[in-house]
Amino acid sequence: MDTKEVLSKILSEISAQVSSINEEQINQFKKAIMTAKHIFLAGTGRSGLMISAFANRLMHLGFDVSLITEISKPKANLGDLLILGSNSGETQSLIAYAHQAKALGVKIILFTTNSNSSLAKLADNIVAIPIKVFELNQPMGSTFEQLSLLTYDSIIYSLMTELQQTPELMKSRHANIE
Repeated sequence: MDTKEVLSKILSEISAQVSSINEEQINQFKKAIMTAKHIFLAGTGRSGLMISAFANRLMHLGFDVSLITEISKPKANLGDLLILGSNSGETQSLIAYAHQAKALGVKIILFTTNSNSSLAKLADNIVAIPIKVFELNQPMGSTFEQLSLLTYDSIIYSLMTELQQTPELMKSRHANIE
């Protein structure tokens, strides 16, 4: 199979998943973002990279955000939000973060394929990203990671509209020391 053929199959497989995403879960997630005092985000591996990209765009929208792994993150408080991205919902470091956040009264939202996971049981809300493989068998969690990034970007676009943010305004918040 050549690269363009594989890419086409990947895009078809991702597109086939979209109808299984629950819009009400997304709406609850957006509401939690808009009402949070501070937003903390965490994921590991490639899911962590996707959630880092989401954190970056939330910052461009003007939200106060921190990755849990940043040394400069502020103290968590009541009214804050922790967003976790985990394909399996069983990542031990994320479970530890969730327990700590729960003890502090921080709201937890989980992006996952596993609605019955340990993390799902700790979360206040979940956004289930059910993955059904039709043709390709991409390595590990690739389809989840790809769909997560696209879902995060779709949420950013939706929030842009709701908050009346323009790409120009977002760009004004872009890093200028790179």
